[in-house]
Amino acid sequence: MFLIRISKYQCAKCKKTYDDDSVPPNDGCGGRIDITFNLDDIREVITRDELERREPGLWKYFELMPLRRRESIVTLGEGGTPLLQALSLGKRMGLKRVFLKLETGNPSGSFKDRPICVGVSRANEDEADTVAAASSGNAAASMSTYAARAGIRAVVFVPEDAPAAKLIHLRALGAKVFRVRKVQEGVDPTTTLLKAACKEFGWTPSPSFGPFNCFQFEGTKSMGFEIAEQMDWSVPDWILFPTGSGGLMAGTMKGFWEFREMGLIDELPRPVVVQPTGCAPIVRAFNEQHDPLNIVPWDSNETVAGGLADPFPWDGDAALKYLKMANGKAISVSDEEIEKYLVILGKSEGVFAEPSGVAAVAGLAQLVDGGVIDRDDTVVVPITGSGFKDLGTVDRLTPEVRVINPDTQVLMKHLGS
Repeated sequence: MFLIRISKYQCAKCKKTYDDDSVPPNDGCGGRIDITFNLDDIREVITRDELERREPGLWKYFELMPLRRRESIVTLGEGGTPLLQALSLGKRMGLKRVFLKLETGNPSGSFKDRPICVGVSRANEDEADTVAAASSGNAAASMSTYAARAGIRAVVFVPEDAPAAKLIHLRALGAKVFRVRKVQEGVDPTTTLLKAACKEFGWTPSPSFGPFNCFQFEGTKSMGFEIAEQMDWSVPDWILFPTGSGGLMAGTMKGFWEFREMGLIDELPRPVVVQPTGCAPIVRAFNEQHDPLNIVPWDSNETVAGGLADPFPWDGDAALKYLKMANGKAISVSDEEIEKYLVILGKSEGVFAEPSGVAAVAGLAQLVDGGVIDRDDTVVVPITGSGFKDLGTVDRLTPEVRVINPDTQVLMKHLGS
């Protein structure tokens, strides 16, 4: 059958609409172009039986991604990550069914490969010669990874004080990396230059923020799709998201929503946004009932969870929409709690994660202790980034390695300490 997969493109802010031939990554107004799929027709193709026959990975959901041709796909095997029951962690918290969605095994080491691979694939389809991002973390590493795979030039703008260690990954992937000086207080120089360069040179903006690239936002839906499949077409009672700009939570929930609309699942899980206390604009906006399109930016970004330090939450409007739709919660956690559960997760479950990747585990402990999450509830927590992303924090939190003589008595002495 001939399948018209997308029925509408409309900017969430200015309400301008587009068609398949005219839709850009963004329209410059600061809003995200929302993509509405023709789910009534797609459900005739995407069935439970059909999905179970396909190979695991993000692209098994091709019909629900904003590409026109399969030949455009740029892939390194992203998606299809494990969903593992955390028995030791669950016992520690008194929970019977807590699961970890391990995103650390994605090609660049984080969940960002889900949105970014779609964005770079669309750039490849549109014959772009350069993709660009403003980030020194997971999004830039992912963009540089897929750009290298596609043979597209990658340009990355990072803050002037970005840690040198974070830039090694980008340089190894061949990205053109530039430190950008701050010239005006309260204005991010990296996004300022990104916007200007993309406008002047015709580059494709490819940070992980939906308002910069609407195609990438759709890739994150695959996490919701996978969790539904991995839980035998059911959904957890709760899913807790470590949150910066809001794209992970909103994209995943859109995936659950689309599956529900297609009749593949019956209900939505209750989402929880978890942000560090040092940068929690979506938590504040939700609890104070701000206008989703006018979220007040946070006035700092001081947190050990650097990947969540987004003072201006670009996809916060979509996150607030799904929090309201699915009766969700929004909480903040301290750096001390994040660091505590980084160590606990490694020791109890063998999962090596960066601080940003474990913030939601700290949030889970808070909600269980507060009686919000019942001990019989089923809970999923995505672990979003590898510990190799922030070795300095792990080094600081774990015991130093001793130097000893080759003597078993000395060995036994130190084993007991």
